[in-house]
Amino acid sequence: MTPFERAFFQIDTANAADPNSVDIDGTTRPAELVYSERMSAMLQRLVPDASEALRLAARAQHLRRWTIPRETYPMDRAGYHRWRGELKRRHAEWAAEILQDCGFDAPAIERVGQLIRKENLKTDAESQALEDVACLVFLQHYAADFAAKHDREKMIGIVQKTWKKMSDRGHEAALTLALDPAVRELVVAALADAGSRSGLRTVHIGDVAVVLAAHGDRGGLHPNATLLMHAAALDAMGLFHSVGAGILRGEPILDDTVRAAVAAGAKCLAVYPMFMADGYFTRKVLTQRLAALEIPIDVHVLAPLGADPRLPELIAAEVIATASSHGLSPETVRLVVVGHGSKIGPASADATRAVAADIAGARRFASVETAFLEEAEFLGDALRRDVDRPTIVAGFFSGDGLHAAEDVPEIIAECGSVAIYAGPIGKAGGITEIIRSALTASFQQ
Repeated sequence: MTPFERAFFQIDTANAADPNSVDIDGTTRPAELVYSERMSAMLQRLVPDASEALRLAARAQHLRRWTIPRETYPMDRAGYHRWRGELKRRHAEWAAEILQDCGFDAPAIERVGQLIRKENLKTDAESQALEDVACLVFLQHYAADFAAKHDREKMIGIVQKTWKKMSDRGHEAALTLALDPAVRELVVAALADAGSRSGLRTVHIGDVAVVLAAHGDRGGLHPNATLLMHAAALDAMGLFHSVGAGILRGEPILDDTVRAAVAAGAKCLAVYPMFMADGYFTRKVLTQRLAALEIPIDVHVLAPLGADPRLPELIAAEVIATASSHGLSPETVRLVVVGHGSKIGPASADATRAVAADIAGARRFASVETAFLEEAEFLGDALRRDVDRPTIVAGFFSGDGLHAAEDVPEIIAECGSVAIYAGPIGKAGGITEIIRSALTASFQQ
């Protein structure tokens, strides 16, 4: 194992000693081990290309937490803050011991400690990301049980305090989580009671111009047709001020679409990235392009399509429908989720693997694997490993351009595989509804 892998193993081994347990799908597991896994999964969703230091800090966030019980400190506000401060200090110290044993150097160990101690919140992007992740894990996995132990007024206050700790990116992510209905109601009530509704934007959706932003298709019979189809379907709903498509490299040009929306009187701009990963293009290229336009109204960039938590279920449904249309039982099918991949960064591959892992967790197919066009394991190699087994290839692509419409079918044919191509998920009818839901969840109805 690498030093990083050994550190993860040792952190998990330590947390596996937690005498407290939780029930997960009928299996009893150590509570802090489950918490650390949830932190890592949420970090993967929020920051797919997180540094090793941030990934280690997330995993060690509650390292051996049960050894310092809350009741060992006075049960008042001052005692609570003393307890929390001691926890952060000890978590960092225990993590440092593990990292040193695994061969990490002093600067790396100190950086992980800084993150665990949440130093320089609001100015250190990684510290803030870790705080966002912890808040999101609380809302998704622990708030419902917590609410059962406290009255509504107290819970609204707790949610408001949690919300204040988070960044705008954390707020956007929180509004896309599959929250317990009671928790979602508390979030809405908490934001309304605070008088700001800082996550549910105060502008009415009828005043919001929506721009579906994409890189732009190359190749295919009808480049960008999928993007334009979703834009037209959203526009036809009549919910928004306007809906347009904006392409970074091609037409309709992003700049022109944005300027047209502003000129037509929109009070707010909502940009929905039709990208499958929160990587280089969403974080740098798209952000810089929008900033350069000096847009005179509020601009809100939502999480990209590939990060939506409803996507794995939609992909699974499309694959099941494809299997049925070919007379195959889903439980006999080998599913290969193919993504673009990249030679310059992990975001694309990580997003593809995360979706595949979610699908695999439901156990509806014989196996679920990933493959890529631009990095190993390449799609051709994956298919050649098992050419005779019933295989369905699902395209983790937002459009129907060169990669999705030409490269994947050609690779399947060249391999002599019996694989069936389910097509790019971006063409699925349910995608328009996913986009609409993400947008309306971010603004007042």
